[in-house]
Amino acid sequence: MVVVPLALLAWVAWRLARQEQAVLREQMRDLLADRLRDIDRLMAVHFDTVRRDMHRLTSVDQYPPDALRKRMRQDARVFQLFVIQPNGALLYPNPLGPLNRKEREFLARASPIIVDRDLQRAADASGEQAGALDTPAPSRGRKEQRRDRQVATRQEASGWFVWYWGRGLNLVYWQRRRSGHIVAAALDRARWMADLIAALPDTPQSGTDVLPEASSFRVRLIDSTSQPVYQWGRYDVPDQTAPASEIALSTPLSAWRLQQFVPAQRLARRTRSGTAFNLAMGLAVAAAGLVSLAVYLYREYARDMRESARRVSFVNQVSHELRAPLTNIQMYAELLEADLEQMPRAASDGPRARLKVIQWESQRLGRLIGNVLTFAREQRKALRLNPSPASVDRIVADVIERFRPSLQKMGIQTQFDGGAEAPVMVDADALEQILGNLINNVEKYAAGGRWVGIATRAEDGRSFITVSDHGPGIDDAARDRVFQPFWRGSEKLDQAAGTGIGLAIARQLARLHGGEIWLDECPRGACFQVVLATPPVAQQKIS
Repeated sequence: MVVVPLALLAWVAWRLARQEQAVLREQMRDLLADRLRDIDRLMAVHFDTVRRDMHRLTSVDQYPPDALRKRMRQDARVFQLFVIQPNGALLYPNPLGPLNRKEREFLARASPIIVDRDLQRAADASGEQAGALDTPAPSRGRKEQRRDRQVATRQEASGWFVWYWGRGLNLVYWQRRRSGHIVAAALDRARWMADLIAALPDTPQSGTDVLPEASSFRVRLIDSTSQPVYQWGRYDVPDQTAPASEIALSTPLSAWRLQQFVPAQRLARRTRSGTAFNLAMGLAVAAAGLVSLAVYLYREYARDMRESARRVSFVNQVSHELRAPLTNIQMYAELLEADLEQMPRAASDGPRARLKVIQWESQRLGRLIGNVLTFAREQRKALRLNPSPASVDRIVADVIERFRPSLQKMGIQTQFDGGAEAPVMVDADALEQILGNLINNVEKYAAGGRWVGIATRAEDGRSFITVSDHGPGIDDAARDRVFQPFWRGSEKLDQAAGTGIGLAIARQLARLHGGEIWLDECPRGACFQVVLATPPVAQQKIS
């Protein structure tokens, strides 16, 4: 009562705790991802400042080389300014004109994106996308206005262009002027990376991080080749450790990622501590409740058992006390019957009829007392059988003969088909009580059918007895309940009286005899099938 529910409750709590831990782990990962997104926004703000500066630097419509060189020297972050004509040809630095060292180095590096027109195609695609999103106001000549606006948008587009050379990723900010020229600034890789790292945190602010201790985490900035560019935090990440959280960066570093690592045991401890406490408290409360309930139910059960034992003992004593006067009544009825045999028939007919009633009722009372005593012994687990050599057919015939007067009085015809004459080992008293209870049920509930049939047969050390009637039968819903103690088909006062233990006693006696009793299917009325284990004995005369 305590262990099984508690074990089931513990299993359910364990499953719920695992689900809660999984939810907490996801929440923790979301918190870590939010921190990484905060860092990404910090980087986006940094690059937005660089974009505004580069936009001012590339806002030029005159392209003399000396003026462009002077303009480029205004910002140390720029490695090289260059201009592409509307037809895709490189205007500055002119490969055919005089070049300085930086211009020659730039041409050596950037010739693929200029020759292959990668930058021009990216600028055209960006301008067309911006133009497609533009919706003109409805007015006269709106088609022409839309075309002009799309052309202007495409001409004035700007943005970042990423290209790879040498040590990795390089950044270019470009701007298409109204003339169709693309003015672009290639940033110095070492400078823009140094500025970016300077903008990133080097030591976490105490009390502001999800895991505030610096030794409890590490954040890595990873390039497109999965190599760390920069990292902070003092947690030593073991090899082959997956990050607790990871996000991709915003433009222009969308090929790079931010990763955060935390000790697995620390993450598990954070998600497990509260869950373990709640689980322990819940199990403790449930265990206390179950133990209290078990103690209460045990005390109530013990009290009921004592009350039941006292009632059974009382009924047993009363039944034994009733046996003595009932025996005297039956004995004096037999003596009175012998005296009436010596009287003239005319004078003895009336007393003889009244004597028969006394005998029938005393027999019925004897069967009731026998059922009560048998039920009391069964409740005390003291019911025992004593098999002895006997004939099943002769036992059945004797029982029918004892019931014949009462059956004839009720107009019930009796039919007996014997097929178990051979002597077998059987408890005659138990078999008589089984048959007596079944025939008594016919008297109570099936007298309207005016017929009861009993058939016997023996096979393979077993005796089969069938008791059937032509009464109203038993509903399918009640077939499994008729053998329950104290169950009766009807509790109405105008129905047949009874204790409701007859069929329960019959089944218990049959099972003690190594057999069974059940309600069989039949076309009319009720049909009870009794099977008893009756080993055969040597042929001998059965008196």
